[in-house]
Parts: sequence; structure tokens; C-alpha cells
Amino acid sequence: MATVNQRVKTPQAVTINGVDAGGIMTARLNYGYDNIIKSTPDGLQVPVRDKECQFVRGSVTTQDWVHIIDLLTGVVGTYVFYERKSGVAVATGYIQHTITNPVIHNVTINFTKEGYAVCSFDFECKPADETKGIADMWVPLDGQAAPTYIAAAYGGYRILTAAHGALSIFHVTAFSFAVTIPLAKACNDGDVGYTCVDADLDAMVAAGSITFQDSTILTATLLAQKLAVAAPSALVLSVRQGQSAASKTITIAGVDFDGFDDSGGGQGFTEYTGRFEVANDLTTQLTIAGANKIITIE
Repeated sequence: MATVNQRVKTPQAVTINGVDAGGIMTARLNYGYDNIIKSTPDGLQVPVRDKECQFVRGSVTTQDWVHIIDLLTGVVGTYVFYERKSGVAVATGYIQHTITNPVIHNVTINFTKEGYAVCSFDFECKPADETKGIADMWVPLDGQAAPTYIAAAYGGYRILTAAHGALSIFHVTAFSFAVTIPLAKACNDGDVGYTCVDADLDAMVAAGSITFQDSTILTATLLAQKLAVAAPSALVLSVRQGQSAASKTITIAGVDFDGFDDSGGGQGFTEYTGRFEVANDLTTQLTIAGANKIITIE
């Protein structure tokens, strides 16, 4: 019997909705039917089944964290990435995956001490028309040459400074921020899949957390206590980039802390983790794009 090896590995060279997202770590796809209809028992030992509403959705994690806003504001188009075929020469040793109309509805950036920052995002495909299903939304192509390397803005491996309004925050050990946008989806009539996939910007949530070891006492009050009751203000972080690249500055507007957890105890230093959400301003309304941005990275 001849040896058969049809394995692939190492996803790479991600481009989605016009954004080159280098430094890919994972590329996950989920596909199938969202609605499984089953008969009542009525003397049957297993039910009669019908399936409807095909879908393709997925998530990507990269170390190219600076693209968090580009991903949300990019024009919906295609998501392309490659996987390496096992045991095949480079010249034809790749599979290309093309996913059509991926609507990105959730993005997250995460920073942890002594590691590169990562960016994760989720998407839902919108079929081109009512006749399109899984095979149309996701098209793999065999026998491809090696893709062009996509450089990533590796870095974010240390937060140098942080401030919430006039309050400086030292010894930051972790930071996360996510923008979550609800999806409005519909599959009716003769539709094979969700012909309606809308990201509802009017109902999105922008929230995150910050963890630090700064036990500064100001007027008999810990810094974490001050932040917990502070008015909404901009949270500004300076981030060291890898490979000697210039540092980046993250500014999140309207950060409103809801509460803190104190992890004192044991042999490590006490840490304080604050949970926050972006609060809008009726005078200068905040948006993902436009003059008054929720988040900027410069």
C-alpha cells in the first residue's frame, strides 16, 4: 500500500479586507448548518433530520497588533491565507484559502509582560447571493507556490508608561482592549445561507482591562481606589515595539473604570486589575472612525 500524506500546517500570509495581517499565529474556520430540524419520536428510535442555513465563520490571531482599527474599518472583500503541504516541494507545496465577504465584528488586543502583544478578530461570511453556500464562501486552491512574506509590526512587548487623565500608572503587567459589534443576520425564503449579515455599529461595546503593581498612595488613597472613582478620561499607553522600531502610543478615549480586583497575597507583588468601558460624550461623540476616535494608535 502506497504511503498517503495529505496533511497541511503552518498558516501564513494573511490578507483580509485589504489589510495585511502578518505574524499569524492561528487561523480557525467553522462551517456547517446553523439550523437542524428534527422530527418528534412518534415510534422512531432516531429522528428524521433536515438542515438549513449554511455558514462560514472564523477567527484569526496575529502578532501584528497595530491593525486593530484597520480591521474594523476595512472594506469587506476577501480573506486569503496559505498553508504548507507536508512532503511537497516548495514550488507547488501550498494550499491557498480564499474566504469571501468576511464581516469582522469583534477585535481584541492583548498585552502581557515579557511577551509580544497579539491581536485577535472574529468574522462571519456574507454569501454573494441567495444561491451561495459553504463551497462558494470558502474556496481552497491546491498546488500553489510559496506566498510573499507579509512583514508584521512585531512588538508591544513592554508598556513603558500609562496614564488615565492626570493619574500616572506604573508597573503595568497586562492590558487588553476589545471592540465587540453585534451582528444582525437573516436567512429566509430560498436562501442557502445568511444573505443579510450586518455589523450593528450603533450597539457596539468597547471595553477592556489593565493590570498593574503600582501601590502609590495619594492623600491616604491607593491609586487603584482613585481610578475606581475617577471621571471618564483618556487612557494613554506608550508601548515599546520590537526590532528597534519606534514606540507606539495607544490612546483610548472616555475610559470609565467600573471596578478593581486586588490580588495581594502569596510571595508575588500585589497586583490591581481594573475593568473599564468606553463612555461616550454627547458633545463630542466617539466613533471607530472620524474626528473623535474611540482608539488611536500612533
